[in-house]
Amino acid sequence: MDDKTKQILGVLFICAAFILFIAFAATTGLSRTTLNDSWEETQDNEKHVTFSHKGEDIVTLSVRATPGAYSDNSTIPLMVVVTHPKNTKIDRLKISIHPPQTSAFSYGDIYLKTPEWNPYPMISFHTNTESGKSVSVLDIPDMGVQGKGTVRFDFLMHPFREAENPETLIVYISAELSGSREFWNTYVVNYPVGVEFIR
Repeated sequence: MDDKTKQILGVLFICAAFILFIAFAATTGLSRTTLNDSWEETQDNEKHVTFSHKGEDIVTLSVRATPGAYSDNSTIPLMVVVTHPKNTKIDRLKISIHPPQTSAFSYGDIYLKTPEWNPYPMISFHTNTESGKSVSVLDIPDMGVQGKGTVRFDFLMHPFREAENPETLIVYISAELSGSREFWNTYVVNYPVGVEFIR
């Protein structure tokens, strides 16, 4: 085997090792970073939570409830927005809407307004029962191309009864993002965003 052949084989070996390393990092816990550093901004009926990693903002979770949007106050619009930089992409997303803790077993009906997307990823919107309460769950295991931009969902809530005291709605948001500068890394965020409102 001459020196030139050895050089070529050496380069091929290094390339193969690098590809294997990337594949390993992408499929193991080494590639997953759970985001914990965050700061909140709260306004009337609205909250924004931004998560960062190594000084770089990775994702912002926003929730806004708008009581009084309808004259009879029987319907409350709820908006959930997930914002992220251009160099990241949302791979998976799950949103769980928990009714106020003070309410009875069934808070009311919650509807999802169909997103105006094309192409449209496979989504699941259903109701679970957790700790004796009905929880509405939106699950999108593969965001596809829609994960490249800001993601917004609009819900309509129809409470079964009136309330005189402030209520806190909890929206649990779980997301996986990738495509940052550390291109083999996956960022994971799981966070309950609570919004207080009066209706």
